[in-house]
Amino acid sequence: MEHDTTVNSDQIPPENSYRSNTAMVLPGGGARAAYQVGVLKALAEIHGSRPGNPFPILAGTSAGGINAVSMAAGAHHFTGTVEKLEMLWRNLTTDKIYRADFFGVIRNALRLAVSLFSSGSSDGKPVALLDNSPLRALLNEHVKFENIGRNILNGDLDALCLTAMNYTQGVSETFFQGGPQYAGWQRWRRQGLATPIQLQHLMASSAIPTIFPPAKLGRDYYGDGALRQLTPISPVIHLGANRVLVIPANGHKRQYPKLPQEIKSPGFGQIIGHLLNSAFIDSIETDIERLERINELVRLIPEEDQSMMGKELLPIDCLVISPSEDIDRIADEHVNELPRSLRIFLRRTGSTGNSGGGVSIASYLLFTPEYCGKLIDLGYRDGMKQQEQLEAFLYRDK
Repeated sequence: MEHDTTVNSDQIPPENSYRSNTAMVLPGGGARAAYQVGVLKALAEIHGSRPGNPFPILAGTSAGGINAVSMAAGAHHFTGTVEKLEMLWRNLTTDKIYRADFFGVIRNALRLAVSLFSSGSSDGKPVALLDNSPLRALLNEHVKFENIGRNILNGDLDALCLTAMNYTQGVSETFFQGGPQYAGWQRWRRQGLATPIQLQHLMASSAIPTIFPPAKLGRDYYGDGALRQLTPISPVIHLGANRVLVIPANGHKRQYPKLPQEIKSPGFGQIIGHLLNSAFIDSIETDIERLERINELVRLIPEEDQSMMGKELLPIDCLVISPSEDIDRIADEHVNELPRSLRIFLRRTGSTGNSGGGVSIASYLLFTPEYCGKLIDLGYRDGMKQQEQLEAFLYRDK
């Protein structure tokens, strides 16, 4: 495999590709992804009685992938699907996502510790802090995967893609369904594979490292798609998008937090929290900045020079809607809603935001009605504040 040295190869769609598709990119973030549902609620209100699906291309990773797959399966009824998705998130409880009995958490924590000094646990089972089998049952009940292909055939959806990390081969893999013929791609440490999206792909994409166990697809084990996902926006551009709405589950271009008076050495939990933020947040922010810079460069190239290059170079319109409030702070206000076993574990390992650094693992695990409801309401407010921008972005050609 040769290293892809062309910096902007992912931002330039294939020659003669269909150039009027709008995509929505939903990055990961565990329970933080409830914020995306609030923005979707605002989008449904803005869409109103307009016909069709405003996002023919959908991309998701981790919990954002759950939202993307749900919207793809219900693409034939955009507003109704958003209502169902909101109802699902507002009624979530931690026991519907993972098992957190006290002895189970202790046992899994010990297995994690043992795995640091061996190639894994002796029984060969995937190692993780929590058992997420309830999530599998929930998704199997609420997501109609067979509708994805039907919506593509009916023209309600062009393409769906879902990214997971292949632990065995050490590459980021994007599974996609629909899109242009021969749309698969191969880049350094990342590739696009055409396949019908199924439950096992979604479980693989949402397997938060060390928190949820890896999922097995074929012979390989997979984990959360945010790992090594260097260019989260590029898959939808490969699939033909020319404008992209990105809804990250964290503030975009946020200011650095004020440092506490007393700075302590970071605990294990705080370090893990930063690693999770790095996986879920840093890549999308970097990719947005890269796309903005490439757009600036493309606009500076004279049209006659573009024609000499043998392919049409057009900027990719990008709009970002991100939380206007600090989600870590919101999580700290609701940390007592977690199961007691998790509260003890997080407190002992320094995994809460008030331990310094503004990082809270709890923000990824708080699948509770109160916390998710607050994030949904925040997303709805942020979306409605940008109503004029969204209408211009989505409907200016219609």
